[in-house]
Amino acid sequence: MRSWTHAEEEALRHLAHLGARHLSVAFDRSIDSIKWKAGTLGLSLRRRESHTDSTPCGEATIRRIRALLRADLCPACGKRAIGVRSTGLCGPCHYEKLREVHEEEIARADAQRQLWAARSRLYRRRRAAETACVSEP
Repeated sequence: MRSWTHAEEEALRHLAHLGARHLSVAFDRSIDSIKWKAGTLGLSLRRRESHTDSTPCGEATIRRIRALLRADLCPACGKRAIGVRSTGLCGPCHYEKLREVHEEEIARADAQRQLWAARSRLYRRRRAAETACVSEP
């Protein structure tokens, strides 16, 4: 018995309206396995009329589901398929990394600003000390 991956669970959540029979073919699992996992996730496998016509479950759909299930997972979280080709991460991890980079830039700019403020204070103190020494004699 093979365990369920996170990608398969997410696909099951989104495709539960297709019914257990179609999902068992797409996931290459038994109907009982599909029903058991749907039950543990609290999903209904009842085919709904609103989805029946708009989502045909033909060979192309089954091939697409299988391709998505075999897709490479995000190396950062290992939960979702890679969604951003340029970074090789899923969408949420990509945005998290971008946020980290921007926060590093902000921290660098703040540190540089503090350095220049300290240099300015030192310069003003030296100038004040020089003028005080010159005016004392």
